[in-house]
Amino acid sequence: MTGPAEDPPSPGRPPVQTLDRGLRLLEVIALSDVPLTLAELSQQMGLHRSIVYRLLRTLQDHHLVAHTTHGYVIGTRAQSLGRRTLPMLQRIAKPEIAKLAARVGLTSFFVVRDGEEAVTLVSVEVESTRSRTVYSPGDRHPLTLGSPGIAMLSAEPQLLGERPEISRARASGYATTRNEVVRGLGTVSAPVVSAPGHAVAAVSIAFTVELPGRRRSRPSSTPPASSPAGCARNCPPARSCPGLTDSRTARFA
Repeated sequence: MTGPAEDPPSPGRPPVQTLDRGLRLLEVIALSDVPLTLAELSQQMGLHRSIVYRLLRTLQDHHLVAHTTHGYVIGTRAQSLGRRTLPMLQRIAKPEIAKLAARVGLTSFFVVRDGEEAVTLVSVEVESTRSRTVYSPGDRHPLTLGSPGIAMLSAEPQLLGERPEISRARASGYATTRNEVVRGLGTVSAPVVSAPGHAVAAVSIAFTVELPGRRRSRPSSTPPASSPAGCARNCPPARSCPGLTDSRTARFA
């Protein structure tokens, strides 16, 4: 005799505690630049060491976590899954980024997060722009500098002491910066979200700007609507710039 079938999971149902803890633990280890000890993981997780140890043993059994003399690090299977994910993201993003670059006539690129850094995954250059040689696949910069990282951070809950640019991006749905990563260049970026409060990437456009102290031939406080900055300025929060995916609805299946 079989028991009654279980109810299907509902959106409002709390997550399975053990699975939720295990996934959070895996994320803590993955985002760390150095191996973490059991005591450090216990403190960061806010859990007793015995609970964290049992979770670590399960993750080790599946080769998602490995133990070294200095602490716990990401395991070989997790690394393999990560390597498979990036080419998939590249295949999905490249044709869309190419369409965006052709539409706006400016170098466009796709950026993902790696810990506390923003990493360019796809870049489509436009020969007529000075920005074409700047953003190449594999390039890295701090997550808090430049509009790609700011756009991704804006998808997360507000933090005390965060940059004002992150708060503005959260309100508008896009981020704009100038002369932060590369002098003479600005970028406009929108986050690509996989779930509420989590951005997996950012879609960005690069454009040239005046360098500080350089004489401007025609001062203007309002950029033309055809420029990326003007496009970002004139786009309503609920809409996207031409070819730039709406940060509030963009998702990878």
